[in-house]
Amino acid sequence: MSEESCYNYGNVKLGVGSFNLPPILIGTIFYQGQTIVDRKEDKIFDKEKAKKRIDLHKALAKQYNMPELIEISAVSSDAMVRYLEFYLDNYEPPFVLGGTFEARKSGIEYLNESGLSADDYIYNSISNLKNKSEIELIKKNRINSVILLILGAPSMSSTQRFAYITENNQPDNISILEGLKRIGVKRVLVDGGVIDIESLGHIIEAQQMISRSINLPVGTAPTLFLFKYSSPRLNERFHTKYRKASIISFVSWFSNFIFYGAIEDAKACFPSVYQALEFKQTLKSHNIKLMEDI
Repeated sequence: MSEESCYNYGNVKLGVGSFNLPPILIGTIFYQGQTIVDRKEDKIFDKEKAKKRIDLHKALAKQYNMPELIEISAVSSDAMVRYLEFYLDNYEPPFVLGGTFEARKSGIEYLNESGLSADDYIYNSISNLKNKSEIELIKKNRINSVILLILGAPSMSSTQRFAYITENNQPDNISILEGLKRIGVKRVLVDGGVIDIESLGHIIEAQQMISRSINLPVGTAPTLFLFKYSSPRLNERFHTKYRKASIISFVSWFSNFIFYGAIEDAKACFPSVYQALEFKQTLKSHNIKLMEDI
């Protein structure tokens, strides 16, 4: 695989302009409401359980020979610093920096003070160029990799999603891609922005368009819509785990990265994607065309 065909994050390769490489599976930890985080004081969390969940995520990635990253999320600034301290005490970069804007801002300040480079993490995420504080933050800190989140209605078509990132619809009459380039972002990863199952269909189609036309890595959080199926009559965790595994298996054919959600679901998601890619490879090797491009 040539350097032009992938982005390298440490030993992790992110496919660019094709779906030949397996997607990077990204698990999120310290998200709002996670049971390992204290409900009243989010700076307090169960370090032993956090480490156990991250270790399992990484062990599964090794077992199935799948690329992986951890997204560190936070609501508050103080909590983000605590989470980063914990992560860097136990693990090496790269990782994805998520959470609220204020939390990301404090996280970047901490990372700078710790001597980490902007090459060590991926910024998640930005949707437009209207927040001057965010633009300045990215520019000042020379952030190289940014996830561009497409926001729109569920029925927003694949063509409209493509236009969202390519048309001159931002301040100064430029596209968001051009704007990010001007402030020094070298690597843009496009997240389709799942709302419901209809939006996921448009997003998968858009991912193929974006990959072919402008050679950007594409992916999304395909199971966000599953929250609408939660029911007090069902075991919510059991109910969504298998739905999550099934939808991720399909999305994996057309994604360079996948936010599979809560890191607790790693055990369902890694084998699901592995099996889907094995099937995809079998179809290719036997020249069986189920879809136009697999």
